[in-house]
Amino acid sequence: MNPDIAVIDSGVNPDHFHVQKISGGHGVVMNSKGNIEKTSDFMDEIGHGTAICGIIRQKAAFADLYAIKIFHHDLTAPVRCLIEALAWAIDKPFKIIHLSLGVKDEIIGRDLEHLCLKAHDKNIVVLASAKGPYDKTYPACFKTVIGVYWHQDAGFDQMVFHRDAEIEFGAHGWPRQIPGMPQEQNFRGSSFALAHVTARVAQLMKGHPGKNPFWIKEKLAIDSKKV
Repeated sequence: MNPDIAVIDSGVNPDHFHVQKISGGHGVVMNSKGNIEKTSDFMDEIGHGTAICGIIRQKAAFADLYAIKIFHHDLTAPVRCLIEALAWAIDKPFKIIHLSLGVKDEIIGRDLEHLCLKAHDKNIVVLASAKGPYDKTYPACFKTVIGVYWHQDAGFDQMVFHRDAEIEFGAHGWPRQIPGMPQEQNFRGSSFALAHVTARVAQLMKGHPGKNPFWIKEKLAIDSKKV
C-alpha cells in the first residue's frame, strides 16, 4: 500500500509537470465572521506548495499526495486554520503529514503538541520545518515530530543528524530546477529541506509498512551524517 501524504501549505497545481497528479485536496479559510470553513479550492496561487509536492513526487513517485491549502495570497494563515487542517488530517487519517511552517507562541504550541501526540499514537508521521538545529519552533521541536532545517552543505540526497538539538535533521534546501530559470531565483530554504526528508519517510514507509514514527526517526538518523 502506498503511503498517503497530506501537504498543509499553499495548495498545489496538479497539472504542473513536476507534480502531474494528486489524490485530492481542499482549502481551509476563515470567513468574515471569524468562522473556519472548508472549501473546494486547493489551487496554488503562490507556487510554494507545488514546489514542495514536486520534490516529493520526484523522490517518492508512488506516494498519494493530498493538498490542504491554508496559505492563500502569502505564506501566512490564521492559526485556527492550521489547527483545523492538522486535526482533519490526523482524523482522516493520513500516514504522513507535511508542515513547512512553524510558530513561536507557547500557548499555540501546546495545542499543536496535543495534536502531534494524537498523531503519534495513531502511527502518523508528522514532519515540520524550522530555521536551524537550535530553533525552538513548534511543532518541529517536539519529540513526536521530525523537525528539519536547511543545512547549507547537504547534497541532494543527504541528511545530517543532531541527536541533542531541538531540530534533529538538516537536509538539502533547494527544490527541483525549472527549465529556463536560474536556480538562485527559485524557492529555497527549510521548507524544501523538509520535502526531501518527507520523500525519504515515504520511501521507508513503503518498504517497511507498519513501522512506528520512532522507528522511522531512528532509521533516518542511521542514514544521516552525524554532526
